[in-house]
Amino acid sequence: MTDLSNRFEPAQPVPSAPPILSVRGLCVTFDGPGEGLWGPPKKVQALDNITFDLARGKTLGLVGESGSGKSTLGRAILRRLPLSNGRVFFEGKDITAVKGEALRRLTRNIQLIFQDPYTSLNPRMKVLELIAEPLLVHGLVSSIDEARDQVVELLRLVNLPVETIDRFPHSFSGGQRQRIGIARALALKPQLIIADEPVSALDVSVRAQVVNLMQDLQQELGLTYVFIAHDLSVVRHISHDIAILHRGHMVEMAGRDAIYETPEHPYTKVLLSAVPEPDPSHRRNGGVNAPKTVPTQTLSFDGVGCRYRTCCDKAGGHCQREAPPFAKHEGGHWAACWHVGMT
Repeated sequence: MTDLSNRFEPAQPVPSAPPILSVRGLCVTFDGPGEGLWGPPKKVQALDNITFDLARGKTLGLVGESGSGKSTLGRAILRRLPLSNGRVFFEGKDITAVKGEALRRLTRNIQLIFQDPYTSLNPRMKVLELIAEPLLVHGLVSSIDEARDQVVELLRLVNLPVETIDRFPHSFSGGQRQRIGIARALALKPQLIIADEPVSALDVSVRAQVVNLMQDLQQELGLTYVFIAHDLSVVRHISHDIAILHRGHMVEMAGRDAIYETPEHPYTKVLLSAVPEPDPSHRRNGGVNAPKTVPTQTLSFDGVGCRYRTCCDKAGGHCQREAPPFAKHEGGHWAACWHVGMT
């Protein structure tokens, strides 16, 4: 991964506030392939007992390998996936307990920025139609013409010229398309935005511009983000808190600086060891001491004990018998590891 430390504006700390989003014991289960041709499908635990709080105006970075459950968690928060257990509270209201029109009104305040700006925009719709569509769907305007002034203001917010309003997506670069996607997400004036790897499909230089735009919008509009990514160098600069997912489990969560400077969970250390370090002396002098090989998600797990034990050089008998709880430890770290805090 390319070092982008000089291209981003670091996220600024914000005062503590009541959580705008609270997730409690969230579980998502899918049907997987069964044994043999006629065997019943096996249950796959995509997310298991996810719990966290997110304060208003903050950014929570979700990090993990492919298949760790990052995007699944984002869609579960949006109620776009059925939950097998758990609760999601938005502004103190349990959005898992409402349905139909009540859910639609409530989740209007939670919007999604998609990963791929090349496929997330309808190529047959002009920019005006793309950004105005949420306003029409929710009955906030009665016609495209009525929405034009609002669309012009949204284009200004994402630093696109007004002249783009009557153009089609194919005439824009990837970074410009993602700005259109951001403008569309802002149309309903949401308070919480789930950003599902919003810069992973963009060139390195454009990534910095989009991340900085998102930070500017956060400060101007008071937005709260769940920022999903696999690029740790990007997550470090936009996030206030970072959560690490492994095989559907949240294995560590802490403030940005604490995660990068004093990681506790062995898996977090492995992920950080794979990030290029501009100053080689950092790794030699107190840097993260972990193998440079990131373990695969597909190693076998029999459903008992710690899911990471098959990759962990510290795993012992207790790790094989019982899964560690996701608990708070010294320094504000939340971690799921029997060895955290042990010398």
